[in-house]
Amino acid sequence: MRSAIVATVLNEARHIREFLASLEAQSRIPDVIVITDGGSTDGTPEMLHDFAASTRLPLHWEIVAGNRARGRNAAIQVADADVIAVTDVNVLEPGWFERIVDPLLRGEADVVAGWYEPIGETPRERAMGRMTVYSLEEIDPDRFVPASRSIAFTRAAWERVSGYEERLITSEDTFLALAMRRAGMRFVFERRAVVRCWTPSTVREAFRTYRQYASSDGRARLLGAPQTHYVRIYVIYALGVVFVALGFWWPLGWLAVLAGGVAYAFYRVRKVLARGLYSQVPYSILVGLAIDLAQMLGYATGRAHPIELGPEPAGARGPSNVP
Repeated sequence: MRSAIVATVLNEARHIREFLASLEAQSRIPDVIVITDGGSTDGTPEMLHDFAASTRLPLHWEIVAGNRARGRNAAIQVADADVIAVTDVNVLEPGWFERIVDPLLRGEADVVAGWYEPIGETPRERAMGRMTVYSLEEIDPDRFVPASRSIAFTRAAWERVSGYEERLITSEDTFLALAMRRAGMRFVFERRAVVRCWTPSTVREAFRTYRQYASSDGRARLLGAPQTHYVRIYVIYALGVVFVALGFWWPLGWLAVLAGGVAYAFYRVRKVLARGLYSQVPYSILVGLAIDLAQMLGYATGRAHPIELGPEPAGARGPSNVP
């Protein structure tokens, strides 16, 4: 069976060298690697050109203007492979490709969900990673719906669901995985197929990123899907507003808001506390607030411009990126 790694890039000059180096370090080399560039202006295409000229990898790259979904679909078409592993600009563990395609090559699965861990060197980076990426202990392998930073599937599976949804700017990977579950495809979770991913570097970047995620989730109408957090966030903040208003007639309402706010803030940063990153608690609370506001605003904006999707089966949704 012909195998491939496909990836999309856009203005990744800061990290692409680490990604390309991790491709060269794979314990198993695919028949082809296809990278599509969405129109980078920071020198990424030049880096890809230089790498393609010097590497011994079977690398093909080209510019495909548009969003990630279009880039992924184009890369898969070019690869013309039976088994496809998909990622973004991440650092791939040396055994990632071998482990993530093995169940497909053995005929045991149609889709393989890999895993991802945040990259973090400084305490602040580690705190951001804990605020934005799930840990293995928090997911149900039987329900987990992977992001396309670490997933593999057969070409037949991709064709059956008509590929990535190109009307979505983000969340196209969630939509694809849910469509594959609706189609009754066999999923396997391979926790050893690990990529290490970069997370937002600032509060502003976190806000912008999760507003985009939420907008696409709104377009896909995923308000009450299992393991999403929109209902919880809307309810918590609505209750806060109600109790603030009640405080004008019932002073204990303000006390309830204060107590509830403190409890919720510490709940949001529980993983930061568990890692002993105590100095990063105030920063992490700010990150959590920014993500909550981004999700409320983004979902409402996206919901105003929905796209037509098929019905989603109960329990199909895996964890989102926000704990």
